[in-house]
Amino acid sequence: MEPWPDEPAVGAVCTPTTLWASPDSMDLPAEVCSDVPARVEAVTVDGRTEWVAHLGNGFTTMMGDGSVVGDVILHGCLVWDRYLWLDFKTRPQGSVRVLDRAGFLAQHEELSPTRHPGMFSVTPYGRMEYREHGSLPMNFGVQWNVLLVETVAPGS
Repeated sequence: MEPWPDEPAVGAVCTPTTLWASPDSMDLPAEVCSDVPARVEAVTVDGRTEWVAHLGNGFTTMMGDGSVVGDVILHGCLVWDRYLWLDFKTRPQGSVRVLDRAGFLAQHEELSPTRHPGMFSVTPYGRMEYREHGSLPMNFGVQWNVLLVETVAPGS
């Protein structure tokens, strides 16, 4: 999820627009990846094929490509993207409950001075690392918040 400040809180139920990310597609650390059973289907919208993964309890997420279709085990994590509608016509469905705000993904940052006193240009570099809250070393910056969620059946 993007590095938003403090929302959603633990216990909150929300309806995020998500994309499934694999470690290969986003260079994800093992700590944020899990195996999730899913049924992936191809859907055609406005003459374009998109792939939707059904994760249970009516929750769907978008897949970046059609490399898997049918009943599968996905390895990776959900990425909450409020701008997903720019890349996909299909809108993911369903809700999740936040079980924990586990930590964040962080990267080294290089600060380059700008012509404005006290202002810096920030350039992240290197692999993203999983960090628990309160464990951000110097010269690291938060790239994504990490939430532990469960799908919620409609009406729950």
